[in-house]
Amino acid sequence: MTPPEVRDFLADLAERLVAALSGAAVDTQAASDVGGRLVAGGFTDAQSLSRTFDVLGEALPAARGAGAPASCDRIIQLLGALAAGYTWALHDLVCEQHEEVRRALSLAWQDLQGELQASEARFREVFDLSPVGIAISDAHGEIVQTNPALEKILGYSPGDLLGRRLSDLPAPGHQPIVEEHYRDLVTGREPRFRARLPLRRADGETGWVYLAGSAPIDTEQAPRHVVTMVEDITDQQLLEQRLHHQTLHDLQTGLPNRQYLVTHLEKVLARLEPQSLITLMHLDLDGFSTINDGLGHQAGDLLLDVVARRLERAVAGRQAMVARLGADEYAILIEPGDSALDIGTLAETINTELAEPFYIDDSGVAVTASIGVVQREVAATTPDELIRAASATLRRTRGQGKRQWALFDTQVDAADRAELRLAAAMPGALETGELRVTYQPVVTLDDERLVGIEAALSWQHPQLGVLHHTQCVQAAERTGVAHDVGQWLLRAAAEQAVSWRQRFTASVPPMVVNLTLSQAQHPDLLSNVTAILDQTGLAPAELELRSPVSAIRTDSGELAGVGGQRAEDNVRELAKLGVRAGLYDFAGGIGALRCVADLSVCVVRIAQPVSDQVAADPSRILSQAAQALVHIVRGAGMDVVAYPVDSAEQAACWPWIGANWAVGGLWSGVEPRLDA
Repeated sequence: MTPPEVRDFLADLAERLVAALSGAAVDTQAASDVGGRLVAGGFTDAQSLSRTFDVLGEALPAARGAGAPASCDRIIQLLGALAAGYTWALHDLVCEQHEEVRRALSLAWQDLQGELQASEARFREVFDLSPVGIAISDAHGEIVQTNPALEKILGYSPGDLLGRRLSDLPAPGHQPIVEEHYRDLVTGREPRFRARLPLRRADGETGWVYLAGSAPIDTEQAPRHVVTMVEDITDQQLLEQRLHHQTLHDLQTGLPNRQYLVTHLEKVLARLEPQSLITLMHLDLDGFSTINDGLGHQAGDLLLDVVARRLERAVAGRQAMVARLGADEYAILIEPGDSALDIGTLAETINTELAEPFYIDDSGVAVTASIGVVQREVAATTPDELIRAASATLRRTRGQGKRQWALFDTQVDAADRAELRLAAAMPGALETGELRVTYQPVVTLDDERLVGIEAALSWQHPQLGVLHHTQCVQAAERTGVAHDVGQWLLRAAAEQAVSWRQRFTASVPPMVVNLTLSQAQHPDLLSNVTAILDQTGLAPAELELRSPVSAIRTDSGELAGVGGQRAEDNVRELAKLGVRAGLYDFAGGIGALRCVADLSVCVVRIAQPVSDQVAADPSRILSQAAQALVHIVRGAGMDVVAYPVDSAEQAACWPWIGANWAVGGLWSGVEPRLDA
């Protein structure tokens, strides 16, 4: 109540008391009701009744209800009735409150019991139906309760696990770890643990599980029981093992793969003595594509399996590992043994094993292998370097023919790596403008009349200085940018030719460009040349394009595969277009002569090795052979360019041999002089 409400409430009670006192007899019932009203109004503080008596004791004697002051006896009688009413009302209020509290406690207890029963039911349902195994053990580690899932996971009958220690179930070697985990739980050093480990089943087999344990702590901070969750991950473990095996092994042959070889090499090098000699062989099957393409990929896969088993048989008895590196390439790692390793004998043994035919659909097939071998002291190598050296040696071996083997050569490897570094930098050189175009006059040998201007590549290398055309082309061919480099050279030469023709009124000879092998065999060569002629305005007859003989024919006279056929077609189409078609790197032989006989070319440039040998031929035998060759070509109506002619002595001998044109250092070094 607000203060005004309190005053009104008490004033009403006071009036009732005065009225009760004013009658002939004191109305004790009314006074008792006032006492009850005080309790009902909330005046139940410990001082409420005494303060009420203080106020009424002072005020009632002066109250005049019947015209005379109230006597002391009547006032005491009135206050006694009020106190009695107040006391009984307060008693009833306390009893009512106690009853409400009792009812509330009863309802709360009923709710709690219901919730406990529901919680226990839910727990039992989860406990019994969970696919995850659950074990409850006491503080001493003995199992007191298990669910059906755990019994199924471990293969036990109901109740068989009770009384056992869960820490005794892990496979040997894992028990100490699990026991330590449970000790930490019971002592409170850790609230929970997780572990992945094998458990022994009832039948003695081992299954992999994911173990998660926890120990609920009560008010005394002492765990009364431990709950352990057990998830069966045996299938997952087997799958992971299989995936791990597949990651490190070749799916086709089952052999270790390159990744496994590297990892194994690291372990072997760490284990062996520094002075120990380790051997790595890198093998590439000869003619595998013939079997794969001729008999089908299924036959090729069978062959790969057979090769794997035969390689393992070839090194049986040695501390060796056979690996498949990919496609038709294998590796054999041989650790130091009691006897010295004879590489030549082992290589022959391997090829003898591989050369034995095996039959696929009544077809007896067999292969041999090219082998690169590297032997190093453990202290002087690394896994990556060992594999790189063996691969580089194999690459060199392939160029020597089939069924060959070679041992790693430090000097040859250094030269090869220098060439490879040069080749790797070629795309960047084209991008950054380090490539230049130089021009050499093509002159007649009799009167040094200008008959052509030959465009050549020049590379201003940051470390190696100026590199000439042949080095540039070789580097470009090794990295696959030879076509782009050739197109860039062709466009630059055409633009320069047009510029010269605009500057000089006199007749300018044709611009000569030697096509790269990739360019000569490219299926779009004709359209590329046509586009450059259209864009620059150069006439077809003002351009001379020469193809390398090796792009068209092999030394034995056969077409150089599909690319050779395209190159031959390109020469014919260029001639139809009106471009002067020619050949370069002409060294004689059936292949070169077939090109001369079959194609309408107008000029042939001699290969540099022929020029070098003729110049160093005191017997004149080679010169006479070259003379016969050149006369055949000249007899077919073609011009023959001597290359390179770097001295007056060389220039003097070539007319006798029969060449009528020349290009070389004797006339190089300056821009071709063209008369205005």
